[in-house]
Amino acid sequence: MPNTHYATGGLIGSRLTDTTTTAEHRLGQRVTATDGTEWVYCVSSGAITQYQAVGINEDYDAYSMTSTLAAQSDAIGFAQNAFAAGEYGWIAVRGTNIKVRTKASAVADTQLWTTASAGVLDDATAAGAFKIDGVVLVSSASTAANGAAGIEVKAAWPAIRET
Repeated sequence: MPNTHYATGGLIGSRLTDTTTTAEHRLGQRVTATDGTEWVYCVSSGAITQYQAVGINEDYDAYSMTSTLAAQSDAIGFAQNAFAAGEYGWIAVRGTNIKVRTKASAVADTQLWTTASAGVLDDATAAGAFKIDGVVLVSSASTAANGAAGIEVKAAWPAIRET
């Protein structure tokens, strides 16, 4: 995937869509990209697939979000590239021009919820699901393959909320 996000400010030149096996920045470091997106530097506690919704805890460990893991998450982000377990990299946390995996037929401009599927959000709630405030899909996921490929979201101060 070509890098369409470029850091501005003191971290000019940071590769926002690359991962490394050693830390290149301080965990929790935040940066704004030229397109206005905001990113946070994390380490993955397990494999993360491109475009998955991820939970981020207070130590900036990132993991594929599920309804079960939402309770331990301090923040939600969106992996714009794949991570292997233990890799360091940037997670998009706010803005537009970012993508997330969804269930098939998730509808644009509606409330999103966590699911039992790792890293996947949906517009339908299920038992144990957490509401994701401040995030809406730009377009609908017309098929399962379409949702797995990532749907663009608008993320304005996203937050995880118990219902």
